[in-house]
Amino acid sequence: MSRRHPDDEALIGLLEQAQLASAKSCPLPRRHLGKATLAILIALRVYVILAIPVVAYAFIHALSLGTK
Repeated sequence: MSRRHPDDEALIGLLEQAQLASAKSCPLPRRHLGKATLAILIALRVYVILAIPVVAYAFIHALSLGTK
């Protein structure tokens, strides 16, 4: 993450609408992550992919019990 100085917020507030839109449209470079951070993000992605069917099954099972 980039660190902003306290004066940055004041400067951003002084920009005109077109200048602000132009500043926001500039693409930012990709952030280079360390191996540990990448491993955590991959593990989180795997966890979410495995958790979705479990949650879906529990939801459908709870719906079927509610109709009985």
